[in-house]
Amino acid sequence: MSAKISAILAGMLLLIPVLLPAQTATVSGVVTDAATGGPLTGVNIITENLHGAATDAKGFYAISLNPGKNTLKFKFIGYHTLEKTFTLAAGDQLKLDVQLSEETSLLDEVVVSASRYEQKVSDVVVSMQVLGAQQIENTHTVLIETALQQVPGVMLLDDQVSIRGGNGYSYGVGSRVLLLLDDLPMLTGGGSEAKWDFVPLENLSQIEVLKGASSALYGSSALNGVINIRTAYPTSKPETGVTLYSGLYGNPKRREIAWWDKQPWYGGARISHSRRVGNLDLVGGATFHDDKGYRENEKERFVRMNLNTRYRFAKVKGLSAGINANAMFNEGGNFLLWLNGDTGVYKASPAFDQHFKNTRSNFDPHITWHRNDNSRHSLKGRYYRVTYDSDSLNNYDYTTFGEYQYLKKWDGGLVLTTGASITGVETVSNLFGSSKHRASNQSVYAQAEKQHQKWRFSLGGRYEWHHINGERQASRPLIRAGINWQPAKFTFLRASFGQGFRYPAIAEKYAATQVGVLRIFPNDTLKPEYGWNAEVGAKQGFAIGSVQGYADAALFWTEYRDMIEFTFGQHYPPEITNPTLIDFFNYTGFKAYNITNARISGLEINLAGRGKAGKAEIIFSTGYTYTNPVDMDFDKHENTASTDKNILKYRFYHNFKATVDAKYQQFSTGFNLDYHSLIINIDQAFEDSLRINGVGLPIFILPGLYEYRQKHNSGDVLLNWRFAWQPADRLKISFIINNLFNREYMTRPADVGPPRIFAVQVGLKV
Repeated sequence: MSAKISAILAGMLLLIPVLLPAQTATVSGVVTDAATGGPLTGVNIITENLHGAATDAKGFYAISLNPGKNTLKFKFIGYHTLEKTFTLAAGDQLKLDVQLSEETSLLDEVVVSASRYEQKVSDVVVSMQVLGAQQIENTHTVLIETALQQVPGVMLLDDQVSIRGGNGYSYGVGSRVLLLLDDLPMLTGGGSEAKWDFVPLENLSQIEVLKGASSALYGSSALNGVINIRTAYPTSKPETGVTLYSGLYGNPKRREIAWWDKQPWYGGARISHSRRVGNLDLVGGATFHDDKGYRENEKERFVRMNLNTRYRFAKVKGLSAGINANAMFNEGGNFLLWLNGDTGVYKASPAFDQHFKNTRSNFDPHITWHRNDNSRHSLKGRYYRVTYDSDSLNNYDYTTFGEYQYLKKWDGGLVLTTGASITGVETVSNLFGSSKHRASNQSVYAQAEKQHQKWRFSLGGRYEWHHINGERQASRPLIRAGINWQPAKFTFLRASFGQGFRYPAIAEKYAATQVGVLRIFPNDTLKPEYGWNAEVGAKQGFAIGSVQGYADAALFWTEYRDMIEFTFGQHYPPEITNPTLIDFFNYTGFKAYNITNARISGLEINLAGRGKAGKAEIIFSTGYTYTNPVDMDFDKHENTASTDKNILKYRFYHNFKATVDAKYQQFSTGFNLDYHSLIINIDQAFEDSLRINGVGLPIFILPGLYEYRQKHNSGDVLLNWRFAWQPADRLKISFIINNLFNREYMTRPADVGPPRIFAVQVGLKV
């Protein structure tokens, strides 16, 4: 009897795999964007018992359900959550295609830079700013710096960017803000500097600005923050865009500083095209730009081209691969030193008349695999090549970068991001003694984020190994932690702490050059900079009538150790113990030292919104930043600043920015306002004369700078105004006046900005 029972039970067990499919039902379909019709990859489909699936690269999903009444939730960041309820019988195969609509709230903007995966800007644990493609287009952005100047707390001094006072002016090398293009580093290998005109405006999706130390996620050069330029992939419909623009430099208020007989001008054209060819995504673009320059000898002409590709494999769900590439050639003349601070602010010093030709290119292979278990593998690389030739300088610069990243999401709200990267740099330049210099870097990092009810917790760390010319540089582990709490529907509170560091650039350690009486000396003993940033903030969404938006406030505290600063003085070699007058002039100049421990504290308040005022559509964004940048060792080293005030050089206390646009039917108008208070301290050497013990005639590096700064001592305010007419959906004609009040202003020493500019821009999409 027992044998018969055992046989029956065994038979039943064998039948279970056969019977189970008949007891379940299957739902499958494709999830697409309601506006474009394009498939959405990575959409989460969640059942009532929290099981689920995710869409593949073609937007397809399939899920097994029990018979009876079922509800599926379709969730995707940046889109409205959609619920579908239906009743199934055993064995049913339901086809359910779904369209998701984008959320319109500013709090729902999607960013990737904060945690290296897509999330809402309201969920991040640090301060972030986002500029969309439409905002950038509206402001007549010819070079990306124009757009970045809209961001509160961001300042550019002659192409060097500073976030909340974290960076001063260091002669074009050693950026403390990491520039990314599609999540990959875009700083030059030898100088660690950003080439803003190389950013492909033709195919811009959005700009993400991450404020504060971010080295735990991004490594060296993210000491002060990150700027990530994200490009776009095509939608289901092919699109071609053409932009033509031209601008005329007007006469300054002081007519005597205009060196030209005929008005200088600039002009150019951008073209882009995107389409899908089967499973292949293609985006290409090109720009031609010609600028005659408002400063003497400063002319520039460049051609830039770019191509993005992505192939979505049909046989391996979620797998895609491609190659992105950019190339640029430009030539022109540099303006570094003015003739004098009176009538010669736009005229070039005869000691510096330099013409250049350079090329830049990058080649970026990438592979990404979105798996059905809510994980993602990605492998990205970049080969970045820069060559530069001028009358006195020639160099080439090769940078190779590779990164593997693994992302995993669990149903309980846990997200893990981990990865490893490797970088190699090779550079040769007569600026570095014409010898070949090499640098290498390897890193590992990991970050975990956990969502628990209304709380989001973040913790991550990184370790790097760095060598310059085979010599190991000091390193240490870095951490980053943060909390985001949502006590109410549109209220988000956050707190974060992050560490940062920056290895000295090859140029900072080995540069040796002379421009007129301006000399730069090498220092191969430089050590890395370290720092940390702590912040508490609050973001509050609001709706007033038809206007919705958010207010954001943050208190921040940043400290730096061993900051690298170029110091003016006499830098004699050890063998010179009794310098002569000739020695004095041969060894007087700037040299980089780890000299400063700094503390920068302050607050930032932002307000952004959009909606309607009567029949007009409005968009606005304003921000105020206060910084208190203090040299903590002010009494411990020789003061090289222009005043005895204990404030870091090339910083200011107050910065206010505002952008407002209004549209009524076919017409729109708007303005940008940018104010910053006086830059109190600069290098004393730029204002003082160069003499030995008061003997001899005075020699000035920048003649007239002291007198000029005394006259212009109230800070700077700029107002840019625009008006646009859109006679058809795909045609827009804009008229722009930059520097509307024709202010004469200066950021870095001897860098007087352009006078009033009159410009016109025509945009066409077909």
